[in-house]
Amino acid sequence: MNPDEFRREMEAYRQAVDDQAKALKDSYYALDRQRARYQRLDATERVLANELLAEWVLSGDEAKRFDALALIDDFRIVSATPALRQLADRLESSSEPGAPYEWQKVNRLIGELAKTPDDSPLDQ
Repeated sequence: MNPDEFRREMEAYRQAVDDQAKALKDSYYALDRQRARYQRLDATERVLANELLAEWVLSGDEAKRFDALALIDDFRIVSATPALRQLADRLESSSEPGAPYEWQKVNRLIGELAKTPDDSPLDQ
């Protein structure tokens, strides 16, 4: 599977489980399914997924950012740090009501990832 196909598949999967979560009125369903999906990825797919999650971090879609931040945190995806720094910079000057809280969350995550070795088996 090429990177574009992988991206489309992951985007479609995220949308499908998000729609299912809404239908079930279960706010954790989509994230739980995405965690399980990430765990099933092989090493090559994880590299692609990590790149995609870094893209999602910079999304204008708050729900997509939430999912990306949760997965990056859960799996200690150190390679997402540059995107997290970009998001923190953007949030710092944002007037959105939730920006200060998301900024705190992102900065906490950056700090946690700084403690994780670059060659962490979780970031593969």
